[in-house]
Amino acid sequence: ADTPVKIAMLDMNLQRHRMAMGVQVLVKDPAEIENIKKREMDITKERITKIIDTGARVVLTTKGVDDLCMKYFVEAGIICARRCSKDDLKRLAKATGGKVVVTMADMDGNETFDAECLGTCTAVKEERIGDGEMLYVHGCQGSGASTI
Repeated sequence: ADTPVKIAMLDMNLQRHRMAMGVQVLVKDPAEIENIKKREMDITKERITKIIDTGARVVLTTKGVDDLCMKYFVEAGIICARRCSKDDLKRLAKATGGKVVVTMADMDGNETFDAECLGTCTAVKEERIGDGEMLYVHGCQGSGASTI
């Protein structure tokens, strides 16, 4: 039997972590700047890894995905699509039994990604139609057909 394809549906930006606006850091050593940049990249990678570790093979988000995050998904062999319509994701969540996730922050102020939010289907295929590309989600457990 085929293993089910897990889909993460997000309503948030996947971008390189940056320090909050208005935060001032006094740096005496130029090497520190590199350390700060590296830490920002590490935080980003940790965030993406949390999504990947749940077993998601497809990641769809209503917002943006920057190059650094996209690189991590591509390296993990994951289909990632950005700027999806929120209504489409809500329909897809219903069809696949998943949830649209708006934040990774939990009650304790840590970042987590719950595998229970993932939708499942039997296959996701990207097909060219005219000038555009369509993502087909096959074998959804939900009721009825959805056109996205």
